[in-house]
Amino acid sequence: MRCSTVAHSSLVLVTILSVVPLAACGGSSPAPEQRVPAPDQTVSQSSERSANPNALAGATPAPGSDRFDPDEHPELAHLTQVTTESLAQTITIYVQAETARQGGVFPVHDPDQQTSLGLTLMTVHRERLSKLADGRYFACADFKGRDGHTYDVDVFMRPESTGLTPTDVIVHKQDGVPRFNWVEQNGTWLQAPVVTP
Repeated sequence: MRCSTVAHSSLVLVTILSVVPLAACGGSSPAPEQRVPAPDQTVSQSSERSANPNALAGATPAPGSDRFDPDEHPELAHLTQVTTESLAQTITIYVQAETARQGGVFPVHDPDQQTSLGLTLMTVHRERLSKLADGRYFACADFKGRDGHTYDVDVFMRPESTGLTPTDVIVHKQDGVPRFNWVEQNGTWLQAPVVTP
């Protein structure tokens, strides 16, 4: 009887751990007060996005992406392979270049607040290499807003023959509160809604 109880407890623990998705941006999954959808719910809610991987909810074109040319940045020449470090370095250089062009802030459109945020880069996360189904990579970057809030912004890059090129940016969290979650599925990441009880 005791062995059966231990085996059942282990099975429950494994089941719970398999339902909780890993977060692509710092730490593991949503805050404790948020309920995580079951894996089949996540797949069905994400199937529309996975059919069109470019359709990221809330994403806007990366500011200045039409002007960012990896060839103009000799410091990126050695970054021939996409790694966590090459992605973080390219994002840092891209954000710094665009910040200089924009007079000291990195402008990001926030669809939730219907405004353009003036952001200052604090750090780019280097915990893991996150890839979308369409071949783009992204990393989270922490910014301080001129409005006093902190923002976790996901910056997307597409590998090209000349290097990594920015494509989109999206506000993932404001003051640590996620607007959506990232769920890993077969080695690629999909957006999933934050479900509250």
